Amino acid sequence: MFLGREHELSEFDRLYQQNRFHLFVLYGRRRVGKTTFLKEFCKNKPNIFYSAEQSNEKLNLEKFSTLVFQHYGETALEPFGTWENAILYIHKHQVDKPLVLVIDEFPYLANINPAILSMLQHLVDHSLQDGKLFLVLCGSYMGFMEKEVLSAKSPLYGRRTGQLRMKPFDYKTSCQFLSAFSDEDQLLLYGAFGGTAMYLAQIQPDQTVQENITSLYLRPTGYLYEEPLFLLRQEVYEPGIYHAVIEAIANGASHASEIATRTGEDSPKCLKYIHTLCQLGILYKEVPFGEKHNSRKTIYGISDPMFRFWYRYVAPNRTLLETDAPDIVWKRRIQPDLTNYMGHVFERICQDYLLRENSAGNLPFLFSSIGRWWGTDPRTHTQVEIDLVAQDGTSYIFGECKWRNEKPGYKILQELQNKAAVFGRKPREIWYVLFSKSGFSDALLDASLKDPHLILVSMENIMNG
Repeated sequence: MFLGREHELSEFDRLYQQNRFHLFVLYGRRRVGKTTFLKEFCKNKPNIFYSAEQSNEKLNLEKFSTLVFQHYGETALEPFGTWENAILYIHKHQVDKPLVLVIDEFPYLANINPAILSMLQHLVDHSLQDGKLFLVLCGSYMGFMEKEVLSAKSPLYGRRTGQLRMKPFDYKTSCQFLSAFSDEDQLLLYGAFGGTAMYLAQIQPDQTVQENITSLYLRPTGYLYEEPLFLLRQEVYEPGIYHAVIEAIANGASHASEIATRTGEDSPKCLKYIHTLCQLGILYKEVPFGEKHNSRKTIYGISDPMFRFWYRYVAPNRTLLETDAPDIVWKRRIQPDLTNYMGHVFERICQDYLLRENSAGNLPFLFSSIGRWWGTDPRTHTQVEIDLVAQDGTSYIFGECKWRNEKPGYKILQELQNKAAVFGRKPREIWYVLFSKSGFSDALLDASLKDPHLILVSMENIMNG
């Protein structure tokens, strides 16, 4: 069953209906669902779908030729001698009728023959734009796709008619894969596996959260037991150093200088590694809301839930797991810490919820920016943090997110109001939004009925909103 990507599919169909030449670049991390998406798009459309292989050019051309001849019902023809001849052959058949031509794992071909990019440039300029070919170049090597295919230095610069970086699903779409579980368990599984389609597909609906995590993460035979290391080897040239950077962040380092010290790398070089990991969507860069992008308060964290879970619970317990102790790792290391772990995940979920509600026009105002804020209270000289701040002009939303088993009371609202005062701006209007996994105290419920500027968001709202 095909789940998610409805908006992206609609956009691809809209472009296809234009009935003209397109050169579309689709890229994203491995396992995110690019190939599944393209196969869904190709359904009920004339198409040639080729997945390039890590072999030589001759073998790739022979296999591509076989697919082309099968599509056109040709027999007893010699394989194409060049990619230019192959694509021109297709173009001549599609001058007056559309065809989707997908070249998946395109970086494999370009690494074998770098001239293929210039060849495609020449064909687009002199032939293809007069036909109705819908050409999709798809790749998982993020750096290659961005630098060699999409950048201003690429021969194809200015020739593409569209591009899409496919990202993991947000919590809402991810939960479509998890409908057999309770609301809380759905968010726990999202916190552990993230929004990568392939990982979500591994979750077994007839097993508990513990059983799924144990079988997929905590056993040496599990699908995700070494997944982050596999991905790093495929994406970067020095996976060991990148591993050390992520490990340092997982162990509490958040500033670039701290990360450099823990890894033993000099700061400029370490920043290069951090930047690459941010581009891959594994890390995130964050500054306090309202501060400049290059603020000295910049911190880094692990954005991908699978990487975050693995580096928090699998990496430090490999010795135990290698000696067949998954149950003790779950009971002693994971289960007691899950509430703390989910605190950060829940903040991200709440931010996604606000973004969805904002796009639907369901909030008191349409905010233009959102983030997290932290700073020092000048009165007490203590660190203050606000989980969510959203703003447009002088209208502000301040939010607090609680992943706890007990219902938050009125004191939570008072603390948030005090934090908002430390924030130091002069908003014209303020709304306070409290998120809670476990509902709210009667005092808070009564307060929300009397104060339209207090919004309470329950688990049910988050899951069904």
